[in-house]
Amino acid sequence: MIKGLSARVVLALTVFGAVATGCTTGGTATPGTTGSTPTEQTSDTTSTKPSTGGGSLADFDTCGALNAVAPQLNLTEITPDDADKCDAEFSPTTSVALQIWPDKGLADVVTTTGEVSSTTVGSRKATMLKGSTTDESCLIAVEVTATSRVDVVGSSNNSQADSCDAVTKVATAIEPKLPK
Repeated sequence: MIKGLSARVVLALTVFGAVATGCTTGGTATPGTTGSTPTEQTSDTTSTKPSTGGGSLADFDTCGALNAVAPQLNLTEITPDDADKCDAEFSPTTSVALQIWPDKGLADVVTTTGEVSSTTVGSRKATMLKGSTTDESCLIAVEVTATSRVDVVGSSNNSQADSCDAVTKVATAIEPKLPK
């Protein structure tokens, strides 16, 4: 909780600093006609990365995407792990992580352990890897482009089936938010 709060405070201060810096141009303001029409810009988010289907994967906000689907999936304890990864609790016994790979496609999924199968998530190609890191873990890699993907990794204290159920539900929920 504190880690996420600290990140939000730093992000808010960074955004505030960028806005404040952008507003100070120096010199003296002189009224006059510029031939342009003023516009108003507003933002309701504290993230600088899009969490909806658009833009590039490098700009995709993993925590923003998990926060957007949290109400429908009852996700809790959503916290950034690093710039490209965000963790969440799917249930009291199952955790998930969402990670972007802007320069690695489905062909780059490491499949040295576990059971591999091809699948789809929405209209996208995907690879499921049961037992990706432990017997109870599951990973689903969703193609964004031929050379980029998003991984949803799950780990459960109960069973691999719980992990695979969690990653499938999270992947399906975030798929429409991925860049086109």
